[in-house]
Amino acid sequence: MLVGSLLALLSGMLNATAAWLEKREGMRTATTRSGMRLLAALARRPAWLAAMVLSALAWVGEAASLALAPVPIVATLRNAGRGLLVVGGGRWLNERFSRLEILGVALASGGGIITAIGAANSKVVHKPLSNWTEIVVGASCILAAGVVSGLSSRLSPSRLSPSGLGATGDDHRRKAAGIATGAAVGLLYAGTGVFTKEIGDRFAIYGIGGLTAVLPSAGIWLMVLMSVWAQSLLQQAFRRANAASVSAANASVASLGLIGAGFALYHQGLPGGAGTALLLGGIIVSVAGTLLLVGSKPVPAAEPVPAAAEAPSTPDPVPGPGTA
Repeated sequence: MLVGSLLALLSGMLNATAAWLEKREGMRTATTRSGMRLLAALARRPAWLAAMVLSALAWVGEAASLALAPVPIVATLRNAGRGLLVVGGGRWLNERFSRLEILGVALASGGGIITAIGAANSKVVHKPLSNWTEIVVGASCILAAGVVSGLSSRLSPSRLSPSGLGATGDDHRRKAAGIATGAAVGLLYAGTGVFTKEIGDRFAIYGIGGLTAVLPSAGIWLMVLMSVWAQSLLQQAFRRANAASVSAANASVASLGLIGAGFALYHQGLPGGAGTALLLGGIIVSVAGTLLLVGSKPVPAAEPVPAAAEAPSTPDPVPGPGTA
C-alpha cells in the first residue's frame, strides 16, 4: 500500500513537470496549427519530446501503483503534484493567478488527498475485464470527451494567435474553453486509467506472462488511440488557459472517472464509517475546486520588462569659423 501510494504521488509529480514543459514549448512554437499538425510541430522540439518521456515514466508508475494500491488512492494522490504547476507557472511561464484560481487548484489537489485518506483501508481488487467491457469503456469516454470538446470549441474565440491571444480579446471565454478542453482530456484519461489498471493487473496475476494477455486485449490499442487524441486536446487547452488550471481540471475529472470505474467495474467496496464520509467529502471538494477554476476570471500575464531605451546620440557640433 505504501509503495503504491508513493508511486502514485511520484506519477503525479512527473505529470506536472511534463505539463510545465509542454506548456512552455507550446508557447515557444510559433504556429496557428491545431490537432495533429500542432503535435507534429511540437515533436520537432527536444524539450517537448523530453516531456513525453516524463509522461511515459509517469504512466509506468501509475500502472505499478494501480497493481499495488486501491483505485481511489492512486486516482487521487496523482493530483497532489498539481500544486507544482502554480509555482512553476508563475516562475517560468510568466503566468499569474487570481486568488480564486489558487483556491481552485488547492481544492482540486487537497480533495484528492482527503479521498485517499478515506480509502486507506480499501482492498486492492484484481479483476481483468473482458474485451467487450473495454470497448464499451473506451467508446463511452471517447463519446463524452467529444461532446465536451465540442462545447469548449463553442466557448472559445473564433481565432487564436500562436501566443494564445484571440482576435476577440475575450480572455474569460478563452480561459473557460481551455478548462473545458482540459475536462475533455480528463474524460479520456479516465478511460486510459482503466486500461492502465488492466495492464498492471495482468502483470500482477501472470507475471512476465502478462504480456501475452495484454497484447490481444482491446484496451491497450484503445489506450494508444485515446492518448494521442488527449495530447492533441491538451496542447490546445494549454494555449487557452494556464497550465495549473488545465491540469487540475483534467486530473480531477480523470480521478473521479477512475474512482467511479473502481466501484462500477471492479466492485471496489466502500471503506465504511468515517472513511466513506472522507471519500465522498474529498470528491465534493475536488469538484468544487474544478468549478472554481472554470468560473474564475483570468489574470493577464505579466508584461515583460522593456529594454532600457538607448541614450540619444550627441548631435554633431556646429562647425565654427575656420572649420574646414
